[in-house]
Amino acid sequence: MSNPCSPLLSFPIHEESICCLWSPQVAHHDNAAIPVDPSPYQQEDREFFDTISLDSGDIHHQDTFDVDVFTNCDERVLGQESGNLAQVQEELMDEDSLSDLLLTGAEAVEAGDSSLASVVFSKLDFLLTDTCEKAATSSFDRLAYHFVHGLQSRMSGACSACYPPEPLQSGFMSVHQMIQELSPFVKFAHFTTNQAILDATIGNMDVHVIDFNIGEGIQWPSLMSDLARYGGKSLHLTAIITDADYNETHHTVARRLSEFAGSLNLPFKFNSLRVHHEEDLDDFSRNSEGPLIVSCDTTNLCYKSLSKLQILLLHCVEKLQPKLVVISEDELVRIGKEASLSQASFVEFFFDALHHFTTVFESLASCFSGASSKVYLRLVERNMVGPKIQDFVGQYGSVTLEVAALKVLEGFLPCELSACNIAQARMLVGLFSRSFGVAHEKGRLQLCWNL
Repeated sequence: MSNPCSPLLSFPIHEESICCLWSPQVAHHDNAAIPVDPSPYQQEDREFFDTISLDSGDIHHQDTFDVDVFTNCDERVLGQESGNLAQVQEELMDEDSLSDLLLTGAEAVEAGDSSLASVVFSKLDFLLTDTCEKAATSSFDRLAYHFVHGLQSRMSGACSACYPPEPLQSGFMSVHQMIQELSPFVKFAHFTTNQAILDATIGNMDVHVIDFNIGEGIQWPSLMSDLARYGGKSLHLTAIITDADYNETHHTVARRLSEFAGSLNLPFKFNSLRVHHEEDLDDFSRNSEGPLIVSCDTTNLCYKSLSKLQILLLHCVEKLQPKLVVISEDELVRIGKEASLSQASFVEFFFDALHHFTTVFESLASCFSGASSKVYLRLVERNMVGPKIQDFVGQYGSVTLEVAALKVLEGFLPCELSACNIAQARMLVGLFSRSFGVAHEKGRLQLCWNL
């Protein structure tokens, strides 16, 4: 499917597609009346981009990865004193479970036990020798390689550089194209977010959306097409820019979206607002007219950028008091998750990350078929999932979201999603692997695997 503004955006991961402002969730202020009747105007082939939540449910195909992520760490190892290093080393050298060794390594890193960590890393390096070069290596072995590098960079205090992207063979899509075209992640996110915006603005002729991570703008042409069908509506899109420099990408996005709006005869206004502190929103807040819609996708960001954007988003929501807030995020790092758990320990996060990324990778693998499937999966691992694992493991906790920040959500309530939105989301994921599913609760839609 073609999209007039389709230079591709890096996934979520994913991927991934989740938010603790409510995991992929929609919320509205208690002063806003939002109709939930489904919109009669739908464009079946539109692409959507803003509500990703990936979860494994209770089922996990362990045979696919030949790993039991939920095996408890060997108590013989975790119970040893660092002074008993010789015995610990002997036992570790007999240990062949990658998941147990990884969790033991995470425990050592959190405790600052460099001696034990060194022993664990040596054993893991031995088991994972030549992992990157061997095409036949199991999927979990390949992911374990990235977890080890994340642990090593965290222990050393320095970010280890990921190996360079693997060159594309002639005729193959880029990783971004694979995720957008061959998996439901991006489409699911755009689909649910844009429909939520349409449902919330049925009675508004002027729709003003504030996008906190516009990227290359591929979410918005489908929404513009739907608004144009209504007749008499206009769209005002404000891109929040947090970069030091306003780069050429933003100019290109503005030009392409303006040209597309012109082709639809849709009144359209695009502007950008550079925000580094909440005070930068003062003039904007005073001059804004009509209801505001806030849209934020965090699934394609590195850990530090994601955490800083979450903090900025909460401050902006408090100041702007929008009618609707729609957030797309990964459950692993959703807004408020760390704060609500009083800053979960690194080992707890690492355990969740093992589960999360193996599930993400398994679900992506199901989207690739044919003779090229192994090549596609290798590119996804090297250029997307692997670097994200290393970044999240190495940087976890480097930016802290205070519990007090979540108080800005007081006065906001989950917004019931329309039956049309839910049904169409389920129809979309049904076009892919049968193991994909949609979980729904008030104000939240989740793209799930093995539901």
